[in-house]
Amino acid sequence: MAFFDFLHIFTDLFNSIEKAWNKLDPQVQDALIKGSTVINIINENLQATPDSVFDLIEKKFPDVTKDKLTAALANVTDKLKVAQDTANPDLLTTIKNLQTYFSGFQGKFWEGTASTASQLLSIALAPDETPFAKVASFIEYVYRRKIKNS
Repeated sequence: MAFFDFLHIFTDLFNSIEKAWNKLDPQVQDALIKGSTVINIINENLQATPDSVFDLIEKKFPDVTKDKLTAALANVTDKLKVAQDTANPDLLTTIKNLQTYFSGFQGKFWEGTASTASQLLSIALAPDETPFAKVASFIEYVYRRKIKNS
């Protein structure tokens, strides 16, 4: 029974995060969902053409402009040191670079990289005053409860 008691820690943690989620600024919730979903779309379509991936993103989030997405993903690729030899790539090149980058990881390393990229993209899409710790605290909850099961 000790094992099942241990599992309750995660249930209790997610229940606490859900309560905090409901009190979170809607703009931050939106940024977390968009950041996690965009990275998830890229990861689920590693073999697709970048314009097909962009079409999926645009269909899911028609309110995210191409310019805003380009700038936000450029922030992610800069922080992750993706395609260091490309100066100011366009959106499709950035998506292709991320597809190539993500396809080099597996298992827990892929999960860690995807989580980091989701956090970076979410903070780039969030209001400027949003603390990174807030994004980091909610990213797993958002992926597990809002993205993966949708």
